[in-house]
Amino acid sequence: AMHHRHLEAGAQMMTAGLWWRPAYYGPKDKRQVSINQEVKAVRTNVGMIDVSTLGGLEVRGRDAAEFMNRLYTFTYTKQPVGRARYVLMTNEQGVVIDDGVACRFDEQHFYVTATTSGVDRVYRTMLWWNAQWRLEIDVANVTAAYAGVNVAGPKSRAVLERAGCSVDLSPAAFPYMGVRAATVGGIPVRLLRVGFVGELGYEVHCAASHGEALWDLLIEAGKPDGLRPFGVEAQRVLRLEKGHIIIGQDTDAMTTPDEVEMAWAIAGKKPFFVGGRSIELRRKHPSARKLLGFTLPAGEALPEESNLVLTGDKVTGFVTSAAVSEALGKVIGLAYGPADKVPGDKLPIKYTSGRIVEAEVVSPHFYDHDNKRQEL
Repeated sequence: AMHHRHLEAGAQMMTAGLWWRPAYYGPKDKRQVSINQEVKAVRTNVGMIDVSTLGGLEVRGRDAAEFMNRLYTFTYTKQPVGRARYVLMTNEQGVVIDDGVACRFDEQHFYVTATTSGVDRVYRTMLWWNAQWRLEIDVANVTAAYAGVNVAGPKSRAVLERAGCSVDLSPAAFPYMGVRAATVGGIPVRLLRVGFVGELGYEVHCAASHGEALWDLLIEAGKPDGLRPFGVEAQRVLRLEKGHIIIGQDTDAMTTPDEVEMAWAIAGKKPFFVGGRSIELRRKHPSARKLLGFTLPAGEALPEESNLVLTGDKVTGFVTSAAVSEALGKVIGLAYGPADKVPGDKLPIKYTSGRIVEAEVVSPHFYDHDNKRQEL
């Protein structure tokens, strides 16, 4: 919905699922400089990214909460109206296949987000399972019907207030993981206070026909604070600093929740959810691998995704994500490695050139470990 605004702003576009998304804003010969500036804007000031391509699914009906409870690993029957909750989807084998957030706008209405490339699969999965369960629900894929932006950074609240947001954005009235139906500058929106990049931030979703109007409104409202659009490449650095995984990049066709530190997202007392029995059985035979955070000294070359992790001369994993973090002053990354590795251990990585570099295992939550910044 906002495609031409990105081109007008000098965006370099990239494919993401079925869509084009801005990779970064600026000339091709200034790629890294532009990405670094976008990351800095979000961490120190305020930035805005188009999230229209993220999947959107409406689940409505008397059994909406029960349906969510069976389909996802967490618990949703007692989720309060006006709150969002993380969703993690596994298949019958207990393998991670998608994630997002479930926003409860009414007792019988959930607005569920999914990954850009995974939403069609999630939609088909929802329809397939309910053909078996026959619950009283309706599911609609509304991805293309909505446009959305994420306004993120320490000054994001001030920008939305200046844009004419109709609801109280104070922390007490609108806490982290809250959701509200509102208007911004007269445009009807759904507001989600979520934090994929680890800063104070709000996702603002509106009808696709209002997408350009919303973009223009927020750009104008953000001028006093120097709001800067940012693209997918900056978002990938920001989320990596927080240790937030991307399904399909930091997971593969065998990844279980326990391998990626997602045990907290699994409800232990639910009688049933898709994949629950398989996860229970897998825990009796723990995996030999897990996703590890690692760092390299400042000035060290950046490893590439899929570079091998070694234990002696044996391949025991691979790099899934890596970036130079300006905020931390070093190379950071995620890689699969032996499950017995702990922070402080060495993780040998074999570069494409054949050179072996000793990375250090650290917590994958590199930046703001206590999440204080996103809960301001």
